[in-house]
Order: sequence, then structure tokens, then C-alpha cells
Amino acid sequence: MPEERADPRQVRSREAMVAAATELLTEGGLEAVTHQAVAVRAGVGRATVYRHWPDLLGLRLAALEAGMPPIPPAPAEMRAEPRAELMHYLLRLGERLDDTQAGAVLAAVLRGAQHDDGMQHLRQTLLNQIVDALRPAVAAAVEHGRLRADVTAETFAMTTVGPLVYQRFLVGSTLGSETVDMVVDAALRAWAP
Repeated sequence: MPEERADPRQVRSREAMVAAATELLTEGGLEAVTHQAVAVRAGVGRATVYRHWPDLLGLRLAALEAGMPPIPPAPAEMRAEPRAELMHYLLRLGERLDDTQAGAVLAAVLRGAQHDDGMQHLRQTLLNQIVDALRPAVAAAVEHGRLRADVTAETFAMTTVGPLVYQRFLVGSTLGSETVDMVVDAALRAWAP
């Protein structure tokens, strides 16, 4: 049976609607993402938005997912030195946290996860993205004797991501390489063999 190809117009309109929903989220929070507002911003009919996302939660989840894509892998040359690889992932995470859109996404997810199963799932997805991105670098650091054998990616994330979120959202500082460097060094010392 031949594979069905998506209509390019539908793909373009869906991309425009997701971009519009993410912009609305960044500008006005989760409550600003409605079928009507997305239709106006994307330049499509409201029925088109409803056809793709019959319920409001689905539309909002699409905006949230688009606003926080996975962290890309470290370049091959960084994988030889575990500390450099850890820095890479945490610097990319810091850039995301500094980004207005990603910050709005994170705030919306954390707020919504208290009451909604879909948001709880999205929160877990974001957490998994962070931990999975760190997993190879943590394993390499353990293998090279930089971290104790019992240190997991989850433990290392708790030790490093927490301080970054604190600095960014509670203190209000941007997350430059000096801050990330300090956090990584503190975690490596704390979990040293």
C-alpha cells in the first residue's frame, strides 16, 4: 500500500498555527493560547485550528512542546572530555532558560502540572529531555573517574539544573558560561570519587 503524503498546505498551516500559539504563550502566558487567538495570529480560520486540535489542552500542549525542543547532542570532539560535554549540555540548557519563550514554556508547564494530567506528562517529558541529554556525559565522567560510580544522570541533573533554575528564575540572573562553569565544578567536587 503506498504511503500517504501530507498535503504541503496543511503542513504549512499547522506550522504557522504552532508558531502563533508559541508566540502567544510567550507574550501572554498559557491563557493567551486560544483557538480564536491562534487563528487570528496564524491567518487561518478558526475551524482549521479546531480541525488540528479539537480541544484547548491539545493546542496548548503543541505550543509548549514547540517552545522547548530537545537539547542537541554535543559535538564529537567534546565527547572525549566529560567536563566539556557536561558544560555543553548545561550551557545549552542555560541558553534555553534565558530565552523568553522557553522561560514562558517552563513556567506554564510547572504551573499547569499541578492540576492537569497532560501538563504532568509534558513536565515529565521536559525532565526526561534534560536527564537524557546529560546521561552520556555523566556515564563518561563516571567511566573516566571524574564522578563516583553511583552517580546517575538524575542525580547530576538535580545537583546542576536546580542551581541554574534558581539563578535564572529566583535571582533573575542570566546564565552565562561563568555561572554554568561554577555549577559544574561544584557538582564534580560534590560527587568526586
